[in-house]
Amino acid sequence: MKKNHLSKRYSITKTLASLVILCSLCLTDIVFANPLKGPKGGSSPRNPTIGNGNRGGCSYTKETLTVLNSIYGKTVSNRPVLSWFVPDIKSYPMELYLYEYSENGYGKEIFEKIPLESQFGIMNYTFSEKIPSLSVGKKYIWQIALICDKSNPSKDVIAEAVFEVVDIPENLKNQLERAKNNRERAELYAKFGFWYDALAEIENETKNREFQFSLLEKIKQSEIEGANNLQGSSRKDLEDQAQRLQLVIDVEKQKRQ
Repeated sequence: MKKNHLSKRYSITKTLASLVILCSLCLTDIVFANPLKGPKGGSSPRNPTIGNGNRGGCSYTKETLTVLNSIYGKTVSNRPVLSWFVPDIKSYPMELYLYEYSENGYGKEIFEKIPLESQFGIMNYTFSEKIPSLSVGKKYIWQIALICDKSNPSKDVIAEAVFEVVDIPENLKNQLERAKNNRERAELYAKFGFWYDALAEIENETKNREFQFSLLEKIKQSEIEGANNLQGSSRKDLEDQAQRLQLVIDVEKQKRQ
C-alpha cells in the first residue's frame, strides 16, 4: 500500500509569492499563489521541516542533506539531472519524489517514489526514458528524503527545491552549437543562470571537479544576492541554502586533498 505523506507545512510554497522580484534571470515569473494541498489519490509532498538545513544527516553531522542548486531554479531540459549532497558516511535508504505544481494549488504526482541508497558526497539522478518528459512552462517540486529509521518517519531528513522548465533562449542555443566541449557548454548554461543544465554537463567528469566547485560557488552567490532583495522567512530560506552549499564545497574539497 502506498504511503500517504501528508504535509503539515510546505515551506517552499509559502515564500514563492515573494520571489517574483528575483526573476530578472527567469524567462517566466515563478508565482505560486495558493498553498500546496497535496494530490488526490496519491502521496502528498513530504513535510520538509527537518530537511533543507534544520538538522544534519542521520548521523547529526554539521553538514546536512542538501539540494545542489538554487532552491528556486529553472532548466531548459525536460529530463533534468537532479543533484544533492549526502553528509552520512553510512548508507541509508533514500526516496525521490517529483510533483507538478498547478495553479489550483495541487501537486500532481509525476511518478511513484523512486527508492535509492545513499552514498556519502554528491549524488545525481537522471530520469529514465520510462518517465514522461516534463513540460515547458510548468513548475515542479522535487524532494529527496534520507530514511534514517524506517520505523520512525519523523526522523527522516528531507531536502527540496522548485524548478521551472523553460524554452531555451535563441541566443544561448546559438552559442551552445559553437561550444567545443562539455566544459564550455556548462559555462554557457551558467552564464544564463541555468544551474541544473550547467551541473549536468559535468556531473561525472573527475577532471572538472574544480569547475564543479566554481559552479556551486556561483549558485551560492546567486542565493545570497537573491536574499538581499527579500525579508523574513523568504530571505532566510536563501541565506540558509547559501550556507549549506558552502559546507558542501568545504567537505568536497577536503575529500580531494
